[in-house]
Amino acid sequence: MSGINYEIQNRKLQSYKHTFDYNFCKRKYNEYASMDLKKFQKCLMDPKKLGEIGHLCSFILWVKNKEKHEYRDTLGDYGLIHLLFHCLESEHHAKIHGEYIHMLFKEDIKLV
Repeated sequence: MSGINYEIQNRKLQSYKHTFDYNFCKRKYNEYASMDLKKFQKCLMDPKKLGEIGHLCSFILWVKNKEKHEYRDTLGDYGLIHLLFHCLESEHHAKIHGEYIHMLFKEDIKLV
């Protein structure tokens, strides 16, 4: 397994170690990035798939920020996470925000 190890420290100064499995994330990223918009929007209404998309987005953005890659989403990382949560609220939100998230996922968040 190829991976990137990282450590997160919470407010109680406890550390959580985690390994980023690049090959797994790359496979999952390619699966979602190659979907057409309608299928991607449908995934945003499925809690399990939304969780996978959110996890991939958050982690890839974290890695890019750590490596000082420029990220141009005007909402910022937290804005994207906010929109992902809205997708669970209704089909309407998934359709409205889905197009923007889909574009970010394919163009800005790209895992290379």
